[in-house]
Amino acid sequence: MLLVVLAVTLVAALAEYRNLLKRKRKRDVVVSACFLAVGVAAGLLEQAGIPLPSPLAGIVFIFKPAGDLLDRILS
Repeated sequence: MLLVVLAVTLVAALAEYRNLLKRKRKRDVVVSACFLAVGVAAGLLEQAGIPLPSPLAGIVFIFKPAGDLLDRILS
């Protein structure tokens, strides 16, 4: 199953990247490849049964101190 997912991802990415490179959109290829790599890695880790942290935990970690600071300033 993992090989099927990787093969489909690779074929789709190559088709899209070939089109982008013809239009000289190298920056778009790099950004897209980074997002694709993160997404495929997360999917493979999930398939392997490795628990992934919730994205909400990261958002709370970043914005909680800023919210607390605003509370103290505005109170």
